[in-house]
Amino acid sequence: MIIAAGTIVRALQLKLPLLHDEAYSMAVWGRSDLLFAISDYHLPNNHIFHSVLINLIYHHIGKSVVLLRMPVFLSGCLLILAVWLLGKQLYNNFIALTAAGMTAFAPYLIFYSVNARGYEIQTLLSILTFGLAVYAKRKKNIFSWFLLIVLSGLNFFTLPIALYPFGGICVWLFLNVLFGKLPVSVWRSRGQLFKYLIFMGISVSVLTLLLYIPLLHYSGWNSLFGNVFVKGVEPSIFGETMLSRLVDNVKAFTETLPVFVSLIIAFGLVLSVFSFRKTSKEKISYGLSLLLWMGLLIPIQKPNLWPRTLLFLHPFLLLFAASGLSVLRFIPRVGKYAGWFCAVVVLAAGISQFLAARNVIGLIGPDEKAIRMVLEREGSNAGNILFVTEAQDNAPIWIYADEYGLPAKIFDKRLPFNTIYAFVNPMNDTDFGPKTLDDLLARCGPGENFMIMESEKILMEEESGILYRFDGRESTIRKAYGEFPEVE
Repeated sequence: MIIAAGTIVRALQLKLPLLHDEAYSMAVWGRSDLLFAISDYHLPNNHIFHSVLINLIYHHIGKSVVLLRMPVFLSGCLLILAVWLLGKQLYNNFIALTAAGMTAFAPYLIFYSVNARGYEIQTLLSILTFGLAVYAKRKKNIFSWFLLIVLSGLNFFTLPIALYPFGGICVWLFLNVLFGKLPVSVWRSRGQLFKYLIFMGISVSVLTLLLYIPLLHYSGWNSLFGNVFVKGVEPSIFGETMLSRLVDNVKAFTETLPVFVSLIIAFGLVLSVFSFRKTSKEKISYGLSLLLWMGLLIPIQKPNLWPRTLLFLHPFLLLFAASGLSVLRFIPRVGKYAGWFCAVVVLAAGISQFLAARNVIGLIGPDEKAIRMVLEREGSNAGNILFVTEAQDNAPIWIYADEYGLPAKIFDKRLPFNTIYAFVNPMNDTDFGPKTLDDLLARCGPGENFMIMESEKILMEEESGILYRFDGRESTIRKAYGEFPEVE
């Protein structure tokens, strides 16, 4: 029931209006050839494993927005199951069910289940790899170590910030070598587990390097390690930035949840610190291991930890919170109601997310609406227009134009046209981005001589999108291009 409800609340939001970053990924790496997708890194927006998946979908299955969001959607649904399995593995079914329910209705996890970027895939892989690490430590099963290596490599291939969850796994295994409870029937000595850990670390490093060879060859090391978007912040503002990002993370993880649900989750997290030995089947805490690892790494890196970069941490926090809440079962007179209490918390979270989803069902963004209006108004002439817009607003419009069958040439002012459409975003949040028609035409338009300015019509006027239409000036267009496309 939890998996079904979590799937439904995500499915209801699959057609949310495209955001720029996900649309840019689709347009640049999803529609390109596969070699370009795995070798270009002009922006860290290329979450390569995710780009490979949407590239294969685009070229072999279909190019609708819903289909291109399938990798993250399926990852979000499978994450609920993965958290439940990990909860049973580490704790018990009570904690596993509570954590799965919280995961199903966690707003930020839902958002990235319908936002076509690699963060949800990385979150799923992080849960799976830690589960495999636990199983491999307990059983010494060779295939589980192999899977751990492969999935960890794919995690790095999705996003380099896999260094956080993978480093936490390595620290956890190392602490188990030093202090853990190792079954003597499985491990001859602690040194044997350490050898497996070293081999696993080297294998993941080699696999990751092999996967990144095309990118390093064509884009270079500096594109990956010296990119301005992933460089650390200045030491003088690092503390201030960390505090700001902490607030951002709390807001992102709790937005649209009832306040009392967020407070109960926070209470569960606090309890989990003191109840670990009572609730966990493991002697060493992964939470502590991750804290040690990131506590060492972050002061060196000084990263700008946007909420999306810590998405992988979210289901772990929910799992820890569920383990903390489980101690209610051991309180006299209260324990028998603990299951009902956790069920009510999950139900309240679910209701809030279904209400949030209901508010966006059928929502059409200005980008898609603009493309629909072009098709409705121009009909067979739609391929002869010039569509003028600014870079920040281009990506969603490119994808919707492609989905609705408009040719890419409508965005190329080097080709002849007979009609001009201009899309302006008054809320444009890029630095110095055009927010008025005059500014847009001055920067991106074909020139006023090519347009009959008196023919201006406003076809759509919304807060984040205004669509204008102009007739082309035939004499100027013929002189410049040698032809003026005729309307059929």
